[in-house]
Amino acid sequence: MVRKRLSIQLALVLLLTALVPLAGVGFLTLRLIERSVTEQVTKNHDQVATSAGALVRDYIKDATTKLKSIAQMIRKDEDPQEQTRRLNSLLDPPDIFLEVTYRSGKNLEVQAQVQQLEYNSVLNKGSFGNRAGNSKVNQQVATWGPDSPILNCAANGMPYAADTIEKVGLFPALPISVPAPGGAVITANLDFRPVSQILASIAGAEPRVLILSNPATGILSTSRDQFLPVYPRSSYRGLAEDVLASSRDFSALPEYVELTRPMGHAQWTISVREPRSVALAPLREARRQALFWLGVAAIFALALAPLLATRVLRPVKALARTADALGRGDLAARTGISREDEIGQLAIAFDRMAAAVQQIDSMKSEFVAHVSHELRTPLTSAKMALANVQEGLTGKESLVRVQEDLDRLIRMVNELLDVARIEAGLVLAKQSIDLGALVRTAVETLRPIARVPLEVRGSGETFELDSARVQQIVVNLVDNALKYAKSRVDVEVRGREVRVTDDGPGVPPEHRERIFEKFSKVETGPKPPGAGLGLSIARKLAQLQGGTLACEGNTFVLRLF
Repeated sequence: MVRKRLSIQLALVLLLTALVPLAGVGFLTLRLIERSVTEQVTKNHDQVATSAGALVRDYIKDATTKLKSIAQMIRKDEDPQEQTRRLNSLLDPPDIFLEVTYRSGKNLEVQAQVQQLEYNSVLNKGSFGNRAGNSKVNQQVATWGPDSPILNCAANGMPYAADTIEKVGLFPALPISVPAPGGAVITANLDFRPVSQILASIAGAEPRVLILSNPATGILSTSRDQFLPVYPRSSYRGLAEDVLASSRDFSALPEYVELTRPMGHAQWTISVREPRSVALAPLREARRQALFWLGVAAIFALALAPLLATRVLRPVKALARTADALGRGDLAARTGISREDEIGQLAIAFDRMAAAVQQIDSMKSEFVAHVSHELRTPLTSAKMALANVQEGLTGKESLVRVQEDLDRLIRMVNELLDVARIEAGLVLAKQSIDLGALVRTAVETLRPIARVPLEVRGSGETFELDSARVQQIVVNLVDNALKYAKSRVDVEVRGREVRVTDDGPGVPPEHRERIFEKFSKVETGPKPPGAGLGLSIARKLAQLQGGTLACEGNTFVLRLF
């Protein structure tokens, strides 16, 4: 149950580790895309509004220029009927002007006036919605006095374009005026219907809408007739009539994005409106793609997290099983994991530890066997010698053999104690000693038991070392050489190096390292005495001194640093 919970926890951690960065990247990506798309939409709408405003201004400017040309053709002293015919010729065929009026005199009275036929028909019959058709359409023309801006500005030599639209039936018109020769004034109603077409040409395909507005009076023109879907087509007589009748509230329209820019005439503005769903369609598509790929990544994370958790926990379980087997005494158990990652390195280290434990156990068994054998032999010999003495079969000779067996036991116990001290961490007592003098002292302790000539030559340096342990090494090496020597043993001191040489059979090259292992013996002649611990102890003591001990066949070389 604990392992299952650990698997679930690990899977959740891996899942969160994968999903949280993905979610963060997705969120940031969406924010960047949203900002980019919004900026692009704003830039596009700004370009559209600027272009539309320029075209509407050009339309009014061209009309003013054309009206100035008409003013240059009017002759002040010409008969009014002739002036009217001249103006008629300028409006036939129908032009951008719905009507043109020539005013002169002190009070700028009407001298000549012409209208397009369709416009004139509306003026005579009455407005749309007047079923009787017996009332004239009211015009601002009749109410313009000399102080009206349209007349006053032109009389002072400045062109004028109104900031409001005059509506005659279905005809939206913009009053404009220009000065004429002799202080006269030419006024005209500019047909405003083409402005809707201009806006439509710039707006492009539906559902984008361009709206020309006057903040004071409301909407002046739009780019399409069906901009107000909340009104059924049958309930109004055209967008121009509705737009000019009142300023509509577009809150009933679907949610849209809007950008408004000044048009450059009076206080007029041009607004670009587009449903948010259309304007931000790339953003919606980007969100859809981002959510799709985030979902795919989440599915992969959901699928891979348990697999990865299993892959991580499988070797852990193998390690646990192997540790349990080792605890039960199966020292040959191994994980069997072969991987190159950190878990694989852990498994290799664990197997190496298990192999070391097995080796230690084997060494323990071997140690017990060797010690038991080495102890049993002298004890058995001493027991038999004492039995012979008790029975009167032998005398002093048996006691001498018992003494030798006891000495052998004491020496082996001392060696075992030395091994235990070294492995437990022996502390050295170093002092400044002459190596040559120390070696000679050690050799002299063995000279009484030497059966072959024993010679010491050379001189050594004086440096920091543990004299007792170095003496123990030298005694061990010289004693070992005396056991195998045939005719002589030579000890040579060279600075910080001691060389012990005998003329015995020597150690074969393949055994020169193994002889330093505990309980290791190399039989090159008669069976060597001892438990096989002396050389092992000597090398460990040399290493504790910071030196080395090596075998070169018949010579053992001790180097101290």
